[in-house]
Amino acid sequence: MSDAKDKSRRPETERENPPAEVRHPETMYDRSDLGARGIVYFMIALAVTVLVIHLVSWGMVRYLAASRVAPAPRNAAVVTPFSQAGPKGNPALLFPAPQLQPDEVADLNKFRAATEEQLNTSGAGHIPIEQAIEAVAKNGLPVRPQPALPPRARFGSGDGTSAGGGGGTEPKGNQ
Repeated sequence: MSDAKDKSRRPETERENPPAEVRHPETMYDRSDLGARGIVYFMIALAVTVLVIHLVSWGMVRYLAASRVAPAPRNAAVVTPFSQAGPKGNPALLFPAPQLQPDEVADLNKFRAATEEQLNTSGAGHIPIEQAIEAVAKNGLPVRPQPALPPRARFGSGDGTSAGGGGGTEPKGNQ
């Protein structure tokens, strides 16, 4: 009797057969994707590679540090021939100061005179500046010809009406 009472107390959905496993194929994941095993193998290979690179770099640094040529001590008996030894004393007194532009004003005047001469004389490929100014004033500057514009689009159905004045986009027979 208690079984009958338990059945009557249960919700109606539980009284029926126990629910089977519900599967929705459109919500399942694609089993052809990369599995966790491949990701773990990749991470292990990455860690091993990083470790090997670290060890190789560390070994190279140790090797290069050990093979460094030690500088000769200051009291070493190294003899430099007199011909290779530089001059002794104050270098400002031994070497003259550079004379790059001894007279700046004279250099600027020479530059201006050369520029004026080039502007005012005719030569290969150019005319005096005054003649060029007169030619431009008389003839004007050359103008590049304007490119031909494409034909303008016409609105309407081609019956001669202005745009928006009827016609529309329908063929003549459908109006």
